[in-house]
Amino acid sequence: MPPSPPSGHFGLVPGVPARCGRRASLGDRRASARRRFITRERARISVFSTGPERQHRPAGRRTQRGETMTQDVHDTLASWFDSYAVEGRLHDVPPHAVHEVTVDGRRAVCKVARGETADVGAEAAAMAHADRHTDLPVPSVVAADEDAFVASWVDGLPDEDAAPDAGEVTDAYARALGRTLARLHAATADAFPRPGFPRLGGAWGPDDSTGSLVVDAHEDWHAVARDYVAEARAYLADIGRADPADEVLALLDDRPDLFAGAGTPVLCHGNLLPDHVGFERDAGDPVAVAAVIDFEHALVAPAEYDLWRTALPVFFRGSPTPDPAYEAFREGYGSVRPLPHGVERRRDAWVVVTLVSYLVALDVQNRGIGPDERPRAEGIAEKISETAADLRSR
Repeated sequence: MPPSPPSGHFGLVPGVPARCGRRASLGDRRASARRRFITRERARISVFSTGPERQHRPAGRRTQRGETMTQDVHDTLASWFDSYAVEGRLHDVPPHAVHEVTVDGRRAVCKVARGETADVGAEAAAMAHADRHTDLPVPSVVAADEDAFVASWVDGLPDEDAAPDAGEVTDAYARALGRTLARLHAATADAFPRPGFPRLGGAWGPDDSTGSLVVDAHEDWHAVARDYVAEARAYLADIGRADPADEVLALLDDRPDLFAGAGTPVLCHGNLLPDHVGFERDAGDPVAVAAVIDFEHALVAPAEYDLWRTALPVFFRGSPTPDPAYEAFREGYGSVRPLPHGVERRRDAWVVVTLVSYLVALDVQNRGIGPDERPRAEGIAEKISETAADLRSR
């Protein structure tokens, strides 16, 4: 999995727009905001697969002198700010790069797209919406367009050693995580009449903060899920691994009731893992949320999408039985707002949809599924097939 960002950095904040012709056609290639999910599968892919865990090291592009290429970051900052400096790289795993920057004397973060599947504009729009319409400590987006954004620096994030690993989450931490997720959902519960894919309503700069979140809305979540998987299938077909997605699409077509009762749409973070949230602590226990970052996987969806996007990698980790702290996570969520009846019954429907996106991420983040990644890819495909068969039998 990608390394955690250093302490204090607000996470994988969207980066700055790429201009100067580097990706002149990217906006057209991403005209459908639905390709978004492909770009951001930062979830813990290995939890549903087999094979040794592999650390993904920041790769970066190199100049002939061996220095990390940051021209796209400089071009972006120069288009928005009179005074800026690139202080250092925080994260560089396909298809994005994140840098600490100073803009007009303020500490900030710049995120740039570095791949065809990237769509940082949608992330910027989702994060800006959370900043404006919730009381969560979310970075403020200073400037954004389709290919990059700059956002304020926030303190309070854990460093690599402080963020609990999956399987080591305490009850107190799990409750705090559940409460944080529920607060996001409660604050946005009445904002969206229909579910769909967020996208950037329009670019904005430091002197024009009128940017907005626009939703590519669908009739219901089942329709969103089908488009979500279909976009993944298009990517997987290009690398000869479309069969798992085909299996899920067939299941969705045959079982339009899979998500019945899942609830009304809210703004979902999509990846609220320990690396992406920080807490103030008292005697070691988290007592108040200090920072929430990384809205790359955001969707306007039933709250269950978010619940399972967190619970599956953190508390289940490929097992049908969750860690004991899962109940505390549910309790924390329920202390703020209730979940719909049947949330556990629908779990496997969320599993198969999520796993298809993990398979895409495995290829994107590794620049291809090679010998080291094949066992995990095969494990994901096998899990999809088994779970889909089980759903059909019910």
